[in-house]
Amino acid sequence: MALRTFRRDWKAGEVKVLLFALTIAVMAMVAIGSITDRVHRAMGEQSSEFLGADYTFESPRPIDDAWIERGRNDGLEITRSQSFATVLSSDDNFQLVSVRALDGKFPLKGTIEIAEKPFTQGVVQQAQPKAGTIWLEPRILGVLGVEVGDTIDFGSIQLTVDGVIVAAPGQASEVFNVAPKVLIHIDDVEKANIVQEGSRLEHILFIAGEPAAREPYIQWLKSQKNPTQEITGGKEGTPALKAALERAETFLRLASLISVVLAGVAIAVAAGRYSQRHFDYSAIYRCLGMQIRQVHKLYLWQLLMIGLIGSGLGLALGLGLQSLIINQFSDYLPKPMVGISLAPVITGSLSGLVVLLGFALPSFLQIAKVPPLRVLRKELLPRAMSSWVIYLLSIGVMALLMWWQSNSLLLVGILLAVAVVTYLLIRLIAWFIFKIGVWLGKRGSLPVRFGVGQLKQYPAFTISQISAFGLAFIIMLSTVLLRSELLSEWQSQLPEGAPNHFLVNVQEQEVEPLESILQESGVSTKGIYPMVRGRVVGLNDMTLEEALDENQQRVGAVRRELNLTWMADVPEANKVTQGEWWSESDVADDRAELSVGEELAQRLGLEIGDVLKFSIGGLEVEGEITNLRSIQWDSFQPNFFIIFEPGGLDGFPASYITSFHLPVEDKGVLNQILREMPTVTIIELDAIMEQVQSILDQVTMAVEFIMLFVLLAGIAVLYAVLQVSREERLLSATLLKALGARKKFIRASILAELILLGAFSGVLGVIGGEVLVNILYSQAFDIDLVLHPWYWLWVPMISVGFIGIVGWLGLRHLLNQPAHQVLREY
Repeated sequence: MALRTFRRDWKAGEVKVLLFALTIAVMAMVAIGSITDRVHRAMGEQSSEFLGADYTFESPRPIDDAWIERGRNDGLEITRSQSFATVLSSDDNFQLVSVRALDGKFPLKGTIEIAEKPFTQGVVQQAQPKAGTIWLEPRILGVLGVEVGDTIDFGSIQLTVDGVIVAAPGQASEVFNVAPKVLIHIDDVEKANIVQEGSRLEHILFIAGEPAAREPYIQWLKSQKNPTQEITGGKEGTPALKAALERAETFLRLASLISVVLAGVAIAVAAGRYSQRHFDYSAIYRCLGMQIRQVHKLYLWQLLMIGLIGSGLGLALGLGLQSLIINQFSDYLPKPMVGISLAPVITGSLSGLVVLLGFALPSFLQIAKVPPLRVLRKELLPRAMSSWVIYLLSIGVMALLMWWQSNSLLLVGILLAVAVVTYLLIRLIAWFIFKIGVWLGKRGSLPVRFGVGQLKQYPAFTISQISAFGLAFIIMLSTVLLRSELLSEWQSQLPEGAPNHFLVNVQEQEVEPLESILQESGVSTKGIYPMVRGRVVGLNDMTLEEALDENQQRVGAVRRELNLTWMADVPEANKVTQGEWWSESDVADDRAELSVGEELAQRLGLEIGDVLKFSIGGLEVEGEITNLRSIQWDSFQPNFFIIFEPGGLDGFPASYITSFHLPVEDKGVLNQILREMPTVTIIELDAIMEQVQSILDQVTMAVEFIMLFVLLAGIAVLYAVLQVSREERLLSATLLKALGARKKFIRASILAELILLGAFSGVLGVIGGEVLVNILYSQAFDIDLVLHPWYWLWVPMISVGFIGIVGWLGLRHLLNQPAHQVLREY
């Protein structure tokens, strides 16, 4: 009987809207989930180029050979490395360097560029220095007075300079490293007799391989390591990518959640209409002796058929669409693009069934509760005794599904909380807007009044339509606004002319000559900042051991020297979040005022009013925290954890740091600086920045694609809602035609009704969108709150245009059918 009923409903077109909504839902979830998963994994693979491997494992003690052997047996590439500081010398010149000794290919991901002369293009490769040779950063050559081919003293042996490091993984995260980096073969460490018992030595493993073999090994390492050992993933290879990728991942997870919500809206509307259309059938079944249990079983079988057919169609369309998008736009997406995985496919398919059950089941269960007397009295509706329990169950299922899709409790919590509040507000605002529309409609022309009358005739259905349209516009507007803010953030992160060179270790007497060289060469800089090296040794008259717990004592900022500075004004890429920045009148205080990065303050539990004690060259100085700052570490500008007020570090020797943008054709300026100031350290970031910009461009394209697909899914939802109400408008127009109304009047009344629905929905959408997006700004994306006044004009206009045009196109050709033919069908 269920098969026969389904076949009849299919011919009558009653299941097509519900099937269409489910197909669009599954297609959206499978396509968005697959594209999101592939782009996310591809970005993770590509970002590992900045680290030189998929993961690094760092340990202060030698790493067990059995651990390395286990990874290699699993098919992973592992390169062992030792890192330590030492001094290179040539004749009477000396330079402190950071040594990385390698026992295999480096890097495992990405490339290293080695040149024969400083500041020139080199050879891109994956290799390692041969035993007896050394690769140097350009700044070392000027200090030691050597060139490629010369020999330098390295402990008890001599090494031949075999190349200059132009670009290497890890450079972008080591901008403030005072010691320049050199690469050698690991066999030369023992020969040089540099590392002795008690030497500070960091042991590092570079790990790369296929995810199927890599991830289990990394999880095993995490279970074996101790607190002194650290595992770092690819995206942490440079701060410039970490924040961007984290925000992109959050957006992509949000897109998956949005597809689920849109699917639920479409299915709920379509299922509600389907159940209403079958109230009369159910009443007849009951009159003929069917029990409620049998009616339930009949319609649950139909629901299962709709679920299987809709999920199958949606799965096929979703897989085809994601494949088409990936193939057609491969030039703009991360490379190499990884293959599709089963997880998003299975998740999308099952999600469609869960959404169908969660949102359609309440409506289907109501069908069986129709009283048999409805065959005589059409106004009788089914009882709603346990509907709240069913809807609460649906919300619970939806929450679980959203968590499954996003793996983010924060996003799920935000969306659920906002959804509940928004739903109540939507019903209230929709009712209020409806009342205003009715009041205005009474003062319009006859077609307008008739159109308003149509809305007024079924107020519950009208409010439901406004709510569904409004929710769809809320979701789509939120997606557009989030995308715009993310792109704006990324563009401001690496604007045209962003600093791509740093000068470090500039002495006080060299500041003026340096300014002259830069000015004569037409190079502009944001400023030359003083820098004093100091270590935190006390907090609030206590030692760090007394003031901090064990976890806080392991924070890197208290285990090493920090770069301290002083400034009169808040630096760029910084924002005061707590307290107040000092004024000129505060400078003369006895105790210096401090500004501390809020990230460091959170990790150490620091608050405004706390007093920090620093040791600088054996001398101590104290400062009181008067404000906290958020710091944009990915801005490629000089940033500092701790800033003193002017005068707070008087008497302490300082070196200076600056940054500037230098085109490739003006690289000769760097050689002039090195000739006149051989101790200045030059750090080139242009190659790294090109890589960062390339990945950000690809992330941007991924976000654009996902946003476009979410918009298409939203449009499909709007179309589904219009299809649900299409029959009422068709029947109303046919009755008017039968009563002698002209086509012009009918057309005007239908357009008035659609335009009012569009206007109400657009206003609701822009209000809800502003609220939702600003909550997401502050809680999920760490973006400042902002209003978008232009959207208050454009969204209602777009809503009116879309609902009016699509609604009219769906009815236009039907109005030409003879009235008796349409009435006979009803």
